Amino acid sequence: MDETPIWFDMAGNMTINNKGDKTVHIRTTGNDKNRFTVVLTCSADGSKYPPICIFKGKQLPRGEVIPKGIICWFQENGWMTSDLMKKYIEFLFRLRMAENLSKEPAMMVYDSFRGHLEESVKDKFKQHDFHLAVIPAGLTSICQPLDVSINKPFKDNMRKEWHEWMCQGGAGETEAGNLKRARISDVCGWVKRSWDAISDQIIFNSFKKCAISNMLDGSEDDMVYEEIDKLIAEIEEENLDELDDSTEIVDN
Repeated sequence: MDETPIWFDMAGNMTINNKGDKTVHIRTTGNDKNRFTVVLTCSADGSKYPPICIFKGKQLPRGEVIPKGIICWFQENGWMTSDLMKKYIEFLFRLRMAENLSKEPAMMVYDSFRGHLEESVKDKFKQHDFHLAVIPAGLTSICQPLDVSINKPFKDNMRKEWHEWMCQGGAGETEAGNLKRARISDVCGWVKRSWDAISDQIIFNSFKKCAISNMLDGSEDDMVYEEIDKLIAEIEEENLDELDDSTEIVDN
């Protein structure tokens, strides 16, 4: 599982405009800094669990209806907390009961966010036969399946959803002529469709790349080395870019 921040406006940093224009306007609702948290959970076999959205506030605004297949929680900052983690564990346990897996041991892989590490949270996991694999700080880009291959295409899907919503007129305008922010029910729909669009194969392969579900005979180790080689190449490219930026070429 992993928590990832999502913004109500996802315009990106590129647009099309006339060459030479010094000012380029990007049409948004003005909520590019207004964020919420999405909790994504998946298994090594490629299966996905319902996504959870954590919004700022105390309850769903009147008239809003959450689509089926997605969970909506509220917290004053829109963040995951230790209390919500315990609620998450109960939610996960009920899902596993429905799949007749509640008595089967499972391993939870997540990062070292402090809300994950509180003793009350770890005890709750143990009560439900979860073994914990905590990823050390700085290693999520190598060891966290969601960070390695899943979060980026999910956010790309979310950005497409936002652009389509904007092209269709969004939520209309206020009396002052400003664009209204997307409704929570709309945003939850984006999240569900974006998550549904992530293929089982991407998830399955990501666990292999992180060396979590690989065959013990070493026959799938190449998937791990491929990811490490890719990371090394990216680091080397960044170092070259920094060197180019810091080197002044002088013609004699």
